[in-house]
Amino acid sequence: MGNARAYPVYQGGDVAAVIAVAVSLVRCGELWEGASVDLDAELLRVEDVVRAREVFPQGWFSGGGEHFCGVDLPDDAPVLARLLPMTLSVVEPVEGDLLGRAPEVLRQAGWGQIAWMALSWPAVPELGLGPEHARTGVQACFGMDANHEPAPATPCTSTSGPGRTNGRSTLPG
Repeated sequence: MGNARAYPVYQGGDVAAVIAVAVSLVRCGELWEGASVDLDAELLRVEDVVRAREVFPQGWFSGGGEHFCGVDLPDDAPVLARLLPMTLSVVEPVEGDLLGRAPEVLRQAGWGQIAWMALSWPAVPELGLGPEHARTGVQACFGMDANHEPAPATPCTSTSGPGRTNGRSTLPG
C-alpha cells in the first residue's frame, strides 16, 4: 500500500523543463488504461482568465462561488473581476495535448499543478522495492507543494509512493 508522502525529486525555474522531468518520471511507471492528466491553476487576473479560456475552452473555471465551463464563462471583464481569484481545472487523456498548452497558463498562475495519478511503479528488486499500485503518481507543482501548501517560487516536480526516493533528491536541480 502506498503512503501520502510526496518526495520532491527535482526543482527548477522553467515551467517547460519541470514538465519534461515529470513526463520522464511518468515514463518510469506504467499508466493504467484510460489514464488522464489533470491541470489545476489559480488565476489572479482577468487577462489570465481570458487567456486560459482561449487555451482550455473545455476547462472548468470556479470563482466567487460559481462554476463555469470555459465556453460559458462571462465575457464582461468587471464580472470576471468579481469572480477572482478563479481556479481552472482541466482533465484530458494522457494522449492529448494538455502538456503542450499548460505552460502558457502556468507561467501566469498564482499556483498550479499537473498530476498523473493512475500510475503503477514497477518492482526494483535490487533496492528491495516491490511493485506499487496504491496512492502513486507524479505531480508537477508550481508555487505550492504536493500537499497544496505554499511553496517557494521555484516549480518542483514530486513523485509519491513509499520508499521511491527515501526523501532524498535523486535528480540534479
